[in-house]
Amino acid sequence: MQSCTLAQKIQTMKHLFSFVLLLAAGVLPAQGPWEGLQRLPGTWKQFGKTVFEKWESAAPDVLLGEGYTLTADGEKRTGEYLRIVRQSDGGIVYQATVPGQNDGATIDFPLTFFTASSWTFENPAHDFPQTIEYWLQDNETLRATISGGTQSMVLWFNKVTGEQTKIPANLQGYDLFVSSRNTGTVERYDGFTGLHKGGFGNEQIGGETRDLALGPDGMLYVVSLPARHVLKFDPATGAFLGYFTSGFDLRNPAKLTFGPDGFLYVSQWGDGQGSVLRFDAATGRFDRDMTGPLAGPLGCTWDAAGNLYVACFYSKEVWMFRADGQFPAAVTPPGSLQGPSALWFAPDGDLLVADLDHVSIKRFRPEGAAFVYREPFADGFGRLEGVATGPDGFLYACDARMNLVKKLEADTGVGVGVYLEGGGMQAPNALVFWKR
Repeated sequence: MQSCTLAQKIQTMKHLFSFVLLLAAGVLPAQGPWEGLQRLPGTWKQFGKTVFEKWESAAPDVLLGEGYTLTADGEKRTGEYLRIVRQSDGGIVYQATVPGQNDGATIDFPLTFFTASSWTFENPAHDFPQTIEYWLQDNETLRATISGGTQSMVLWFNKVTGEQTKIPANLQGYDLFVSSRNTGTVERYDGFTGLHKGGFGNEQIGGETRDLALGPDGMLYVVSLPARHVLKFDPATGAFLGYFTSGFDLRNPAKLTFGPDGFLYVSQWGDGQGSVLRFDAATGRFDRDMTGPLAGPLGCTWDAAGNLYVACFYSKEVWMFRADGQFPAAVTPPGSLQGPSALWFAPDGDLLVADLDHVSIKRFRPEGAAFVYREPFADGFGRLEGVATGPDGFLYACDARMNLVKKLEADTGVGVGVYLEGGGMQAPNALVFWKR
């Protein structure tokens, strides 16, 4: 038997001490990584989207996965094929094959870290992603983080049944929440019948409701011009759950968006403080000012590379803030917009912008590092601000001047008609669907 040197003994003691600390802190998992991964099989639906990951046990040492989307007519489109394999030496590898990428090759991401409920796979030689982390919050909630270089995206999934994977042919079983600016409330409607079911939040909102969104936790978040913090409500009952954000007093918050990176973004208009701020989406704690001074920032969206786009109402343009932090710039042509309020990307990569003061939605196509005006997408509005995609695949747009919500074809912008009017809403400017 070989004797240990003093250095080897010291190193061994360091490892033992670290193990004891981890054990005392409850960090070490009670089971091996492969046993923990057996909680993964099932169908997982990305929060707020018709994007799915389905996993199944194919063999004692193999989990097979598939990432896919469902179109509005229920057509399945597979985007990636996945495997998690336990190799003969005990090592575990996450394998991804994406049609049309990497010349069809399968990319390996070996397991580098795990706990009882999380698994981290890494391949530093790959361009993006380089790290994939799965974290089971509980048996029904999965957080997936993909990152590489300066880019990072956080995706939340809920476990669903086979019946829940189907896109509903109608909005039966959904409620629609509408921000009613002039009443300082959130108004609730039956998404299928249009029946007004009452409003809530007047006392806490304090007037001029501006925007609302469902968070990763399924709760309803609201901003109003007088509020200094983002407000949190229970969508099932309308009960106020408290002030969500902390560490920063907001000044005239106008829009809020839960980003793909696991943060909450809030656009504020306060004198000398017009900017987009970032808060932790789980805790509400202030993180940073993402943009610096902007002229009337409103809606936010992201492209596939993680770049942030902001509709700036007063400067009449859209600004892009690169994921790597370099060279923020306006990306829409001068004079093409009169008052941009909301924006999102079409499946073909075109940028769609709701132009509040030009009462229309406009389409821009990418050209180099900017966008050029392509054509009108939809018009005939009185005052357009809030736009959302419904669970049925149609677009729904608020008209604050006519006090109604219009329904449009999502791919063409063709109007289907008035979806909702009347009830308690006055000057609606944001909307969100919620599954009861």
